Amino acid sequence: MDTAVALVMSCILIGLFVAVTRRLTYIGHAAGVVTSLGFVFCAVVGLFVPPQYVSIAHGAFALTALSFRMNALAGFFVLVIGIVGLFASVYGIGYVREYAGRKSISLLVSGVLIFLGTMVSVVLAGNVFTFLVSWECMSIVSFLLVIYEHEQHEVQSAGFIYVVMTHIGTVFLTISFLIIAHYSGSLSFHVMDTNHMPDGMKTLVFLFALIGFGTKAGLVPLHIWLPRAHPVAPSHVSALMSGVMIKMAMYGFILVVFEFLRVGPVWWGILVSCIGAITALLGVLHALAQRDQKRMLAYSSIENMGIIFMGLGVSLIFTSLHAPIFAAFSLLASLVHALNHALFKSLLFLGAGAVLSKTHTKNMDRLGGIIRKMPWTAGFTLMGALSISAMPPFNGFVGEWMLLQSAFGLATSEHSPWISVFAVLMVGAFTMTGALVAMAFVRSFGSTFLALPRSESAQLANEADMPMRIGMAGLAGLCLLTGLFPTRWVEMLGRPVREITDVTLIINPFRFGFSDIEHANGHLSLISVLMTSVLALIFLWWILRLVGRRTSMVRQETWACGGMLTPLMTYTASGYSKPVRVAFQQILRPSRTLKRTEGSVYFPSKFVYVSKFTSFAETYLYRPVIQTVLRMARIVRAIQNGQVQSYLAYLFVTLIVILILVK
Repeated sequence: MDTAVALVMSCILIGLFVAVTRRLTYIGHAAGVVTSLGFVFCAVVGLFVPPQYVSIAHGAFALTALSFRMNALAGFFVLVIGIVGLFASVYGIGYVREYAGRKSISLLVSGVLIFLGTMVSVVLAGNVFTFLVSWECMSIVSFLLVIYEHEQHEVQSAGFIYVVMTHIGTVFLTISFLIIAHYSGSLSFHVMDTNHMPDGMKTLVFLFALIGFGTKAGLVPLHIWLPRAHPVAPSHVSALMSGVMIKMAMYGFILVVFEFLRVGPVWWGILVSCIGAITALLGVLHALAQRDQKRMLAYSSIENMGIIFMGLGVSLIFTSLHAPIFAAFSLLASLVHALNHALFKSLLFLGAGAVLSKTHTKNMDRLGGIIRKMPWTAGFTLMGALSISAMPPFNGFVGEWMLLQSAFGLATSEHSPWISVFAVLMVGAFTMTGALVAMAFVRSFGSTFLALPRSESAQLANEADMPMRIGMAGLAGLCLLTGLFPTRWVEMLGRPVREITDVTLIINPFRFGFSDIEHANGHLSLISVLMTSVLALIFLWWILRLVGRRTSMVRQETWACGGMLTPLMTYTASGYSKPVRVAFQQILRPSRTLKRTEGSVYFPSKFVYVSKFTSFAETYLYRPVIQTVLRMARIVRAIQNGQVQSYLAYLFVTLIVILILVK
């Protein structure tokens, strides 16, 4: 515990030192790697030891101190931060060369280091004060990293929306914490309880926590900042934000709802599951509509957070129905998918960053054919795409398999037929999301790496630098290893679940599933599916090799019906997803503009076609609110006439009114 706190302080102090000196960036790179390794070590220890507490800075703050605790749940999230932080730090050594000569690299390196420290501080916080201070520091540092290239208008707009939304969320989660502290009589997490809290106040805390943490998680309709902020940040920062930072919202939600509130009515879980399902479906639909590779990945992060909150909602439903084993399994499934998502989404953002650094474009319609130029990057990105598409034997399959089993478990519930109907709808949303995700990443990988180059920048691309390849290779290897051997690490993640639910789940390595809660009418073993898939791939490879020995292979140009094959003949990302965009146009709400740029009205020679997709929430929620605020501002502006006499009169009238009211 002391080591973890010392590492947090080291991250912050070294980061400040590098930022102030504006040099010695190699110290920042080294510190990022070393402290991330330290966090991994501390996390593994924290998963296996009893909870520990430590307080510092006594007397520095009124009525409280900086308090930290390490338990199994905190250990899990520190592990996620440490693993992703390690490979992102290694990747950053090569990636920051992109900014040499035009931006301050030391500020970027120091920002990443402080960002890692503040995220760990959030999950190690032992009282409300420490949590809120760490949360605010994490938000501010991430905002500064988002606006690193602040000269661009797109970056300025994204940064503004992000900082506004994150502080709206902070207001709600602060109120929820203070209500709990009021009824428990303490700010310390280890003595907080809600046993004496009225049911109405519990519901208020739940709703405020859902809004506050849902904003950071990117849940619909609070997601509008995420697809703007993540694409404009430096790519290894995008990996940390999508892979790790939004998981801090998951940690906070589990802390407040599962640890403090514990049991609530069934509708809590139904609400969370519905929001998660809507978030997942809208996220993947918008991902399919994007041409910007990083924006597509950002919407994919929204989709995955929706899936995770679907699992948390199912766990809440089981808790309300007094089915603790099912509730524990659903919570475990959410944690497993959170770790998997951290690995493969960080890998995909690093891969997109490698492509961006070598081609200087994020537009998938202008890429293509770079698998020949960047084979290592293409291979690592393919592994990430297979993982996020839940293809065995990669790790994405493990978490989504468990989440699907959780939904099926809810469908077989005998508590209420309405619960079973609701569970069937959840299964439908889950499977539809999975199919669309597979389509989205076939589209992304194919349009980026396959076919012919569709621009000069794609033709001139070359392989990513060695540190960048090492960072991607580490995450790709973990995606494969955690998919091939899921039992041990899933069993390790059962420790935080046991700490929260007091339920011990027995994971049988040969019958990986619901274990003690299987039905007698059958069980499909995950390890059997994985081994069958691996053996089938080996057999297919052997058959192809056997056939290949008996035939000769000659490489020729692809036949194009007698014509010359050109890049214009290949599928673009936009063309591939056109059927989906048409089928769901009432949700995506596309706007199309066709403008003639060359030639006359009757004999045009060149057109520019522009299509945009507007978020449903922006159109019907945020724009009316913004317009109302602007109208009120115009009314209030009338009293701002610039005359001091008028302002003194306002003060005098206000004072008279206050005196009358308090008389």
